[in-house]
Amino acid sequence: MNYSNKYSPLVKKRNPYSLNSIIRKYPLNGPKDGEDSEASLNKCLSIIDIVSYGIGSTVGAGVFVSIGIAIATKAGPGTLLSFLFSAIACLISAFCYSEFSARIPVSGSAYTFAYVSLGEFMGWFVGWNLTLEYAISASAVARGWVGYFQVIFKIFGKDAPEWISGYSINEWININPVAPVIIVICTIILVFGIKDSARFNMAITAINLLTITFFIILGSIYVDRSNWTPFLPYGMSGVFSGCSVVFFSYVGFDSVTTLAGEVKNPKRDLPIGIVGTLVIATALYIGVTLVLSGMVNYVHVSQNSPLSDAFIDNGLDMKWAAMIIACGTLTSLTASTLCSLLGQPRIYLQMAKDGLFFEKFTSMNKKQVPVFGTVFTGVFASILAIILDLDNLTNMISIGTLLAFTAVCAGVVVMRFRKEDGGEDGVPSALLLFILFIFACVFGVSSKLNWNMWIQISLGACQAIIIGLLWLKEQINIPTSFRCPFNPILPCLGIIVNTFFIMHLDTPSFYRVAV
Repeated sequence: MNYSNKYSPLVKKRNPYSLNSIIRKYPLNGPKDGEDSEASLNKCLSIIDIVSYGIGSTVGAGVFVSIGIAIATKAGPGTLLSFLFSAIACLISAFCYSEFSARIPVSGSAYTFAYVSLGEFMGWFVGWNLTLEYAISASAVARGWVGYFQVIFKIFGKDAPEWISGYSINEWININPVAPVIIVICTIILVFGIKDSARFNMAITAINLLTITFFIILGSIYVDRSNWTPFLPYGMSGVFSGCSVVFFSYVGFDSVTTLAGEVKNPKRDLPIGIVGTLVIATALYIGVTLVLSGMVNYVHVSQNSPLSDAFIDNGLDMKWAAMIIACGTLTSLTASTLCSLLGQPRIYLQMAKDGLFFEKFTSMNKKQVPVFGTVFTGVFASILAIILDLDNLTNMISIGTLLAFTAVCAGVVVMRFRKEDGGEDGVPSALLLFILFIFACVFGVSSKLNWNMWIQISLGACQAIIIGLLWLKEQINIPTSFRCPFNPILPCLGIIVNTFFIMHLDTPSFYRVAV
């Protein structure tokens, strides 16, 4: 690749596959807020815009789509615990993201965080995992968007034509020519600029919150508490499997870090936006789960459009309510698609500036939008939305998200022990964290396969010992802005929990991600 002087990489003619890339790190005094690397982006977003983007990205497909899959097939009413456990795991990662975003306010999100702390190869690896998170998230939401069009036909007593419901080829592939429509619309909106996109997103996010509030208030009138029994029809194993599905619902909180280059005061606003998004989303998810599982027995919950169907398939025949929710959901899923498509081009932009992706992705239009990356992301997401069904897409997203979270948690620990010259005293923390990750993987597998309890306890003890060794190391690089509390204990717990969720995903998901 050839690079212009404006975007010259830190290390020219680098190869992320070489051995040196494992130890080559982004300098601590790399691009900061307001320097050349971010000057090409328009710094115009306030804290209200950040929280609005976070909610728009998060509270969409999770509450309107994947919640039905989790209740019907994974955890039943116990999906409430799946959301709660996922929120706790995300909160740990949110603290880590907040420390990094305040310390390194650039638009690369987890890619840049991993690059700075864990090395170039890990940065490159996480960057491509973020592709699973953002681009595929847009594809998954688009499939959910089409699902709610089927509800509108159902409300009027009609069957949706096959070109809307999709042409099933096999268990993995379902051709749906309508799904890319919303992706194309959102891509066009994003090309007009971040200011116009922010206004549009704020309007539809407000409609989103009103729709969810409407469902919770009206649906609570028709709750039958007997539907909450059994509360854990699939046991705790089902709850943890549900975590792996609903984790997709929380991908939005970290997406705000991709906007660091466009935030007026990133060191203050990004931590507030990250944690604020997570708290609001969790409260809404728990409320919807309680009402939905109380209105409809878990075995009858719709997997495509659960909230609307609750008012028409439950003996209520409240078509007017189902129509309001269906229309509100279409608006909400539009916001989620928009926000997912917004983050990915900025990851490509930062990778291209660092010399790890094609220079073409640094190109901007007159409104300071990475236009080539935006169009590329839209095309890529459209293709996936056409051929893959919702369940396959959500599991792929969960793996990408969890791996990115794990890398950020590890990076926060490593950064605390690093000297100004990049060295570290004693046993390298990265080595201890890698060993912790291996034990966490085995621990997750042992839980999924129900190994002997003593084996699981022994694995847990080994992880505790490694955390203790990290705790005894002296922290010499403590940030002056936002700090992740109880470091290194809390980030290490984040690594364990995120890895635990990864190991509970179904095996075919790993095959699809590898491909």
